[in-house]
Amino acid sequence: MTRESVNILYLFEGAFSLWRRRLKGVYAQARELGWHVEPINADDEGVTAKSTLRFWRPDGVIADGAALGRSGFSQDDFKGIPAVYCDADDELAAGSHYGVRHDSRAAVRLALDELISLRRRAYGYVHYFTPQDWSDDRERLFLRRTGTAGLRAEVFDSCEAYRKADAKTFFRRLSRFLCDLPRPCGILAANDEMGVHVIEVATAAGLRVPEDVAVTGIDDDELLCENALPTLTSVAPDFEQSGRLAVKLLAQCLKDGGRRPEVITYDCAPLVRRQSTRTVTVYDQRVVKAIEYIRLNACSGATVADAVKTMGLKARTGENRFLSACGHSIRDEILAVRVREAKRLLTDTDLPVALIAEKCGYGNERSLRYVFAKATGVSPIEWRRNGTAESNS
Repeated sequence: MTRESVNILYLFEGAFSLWRRRLKGVYAQARELGWHVEPINADDEGVTAKSTLRFWRPDGVIADGAALGRSGFSQDDFKGIPAVYCDADDELAAGSHYGVRHDSRAAVRLALDELISLRRRAYGYVHYFTPQDWSDDRERLFLRRTGTAGLRAEVFDSCEAYRKADAKTFFRRLSRFLCDLPRPCGILAANDEMGVHVIEVATAAGLRVPEDVAVTGIDDDELLCENALPTLTSVAPDFEQSGRLAVKLLAQCLKDGGRRPEVITYDCAPLVRRQSTRTVTVYDQRVVKAIEYIRLNACSGATVADAVKTMGLKARTGENRFLSACGHSIRDEILAVRVREAKRLLTDTDLPVALIAEKCGYGNERSLRYVFAKATGVSPIEWRRNGTAESNS
């Protein structure tokens, strides 16, 4: 750190693990500007607004909305300091400030599209434990979308149940809510934490996920989603993009002296489909296990033999069972996952094709070009060029 460069603080809430995705975007954009970034965990013992600002004397601050209120951090603490707020609550958002906010409509739309595609008889929304602006927004959007489509929709008021009950009673009420919905049903959880609870409660009640109850979360917190049984489908706001936008806004704030406040909306990352919404023609837990293994490991070099091994079957038996359940081979599943990841990297990053080939499990660029062209009809370069043209149109 040098005083010749612009030095900024990134204030985050340590309990919210996805702050790392935003910090990745902050780092990337700050690097292009030659800025120094100092991450500050508002949950660290002894960290206060007064001591932090006195010690670092930053040129600017980027603060997660969830971190405000921790250790006395508030908007008032940053008076006189250029600041950008990320996903701040509605009270702050109504004021005059620089900020980035995720597109709630896009997140709910993607999650609901996944559930509606399964053609369920009813749909439910499970609110967060405590009153939160973002959970209220998602509930309103859920009801609006299902109402417009003429779908049966119910809401579980987690706030009231949490306020009036202990954990055992709370989950008993949630169980009753799930069991009373016509089956098969689809549940949109306020976030991944609630999505995991829905899966646990449904399973304990003897409901099959996803056959009886399909579940989607929001945030795509991999630690939660990948350790649920079955794993949780989720869609996340594009936190990395929000970090980049926050740095750009801070640069604007520094340039115009804070006279032109602006709030920018950022988009969502693609939905990550996992077992909680994945249905197969013939329900087969061993096949589902192989599908999940391929999704997680195809780009790390997973082979057909590796996938069959997770099924606990002999090679020919496992391959035939997979083909019968899915309508395509294990090899085709591996190739599909690799091509899907290549599309994402070509569209969302500027990585060279050779490096993308490596990240997608191919030994060289030629192999990726061959498989990609066969799957899409165009080369990776053409795909990237077409994607860029569409995004700029």
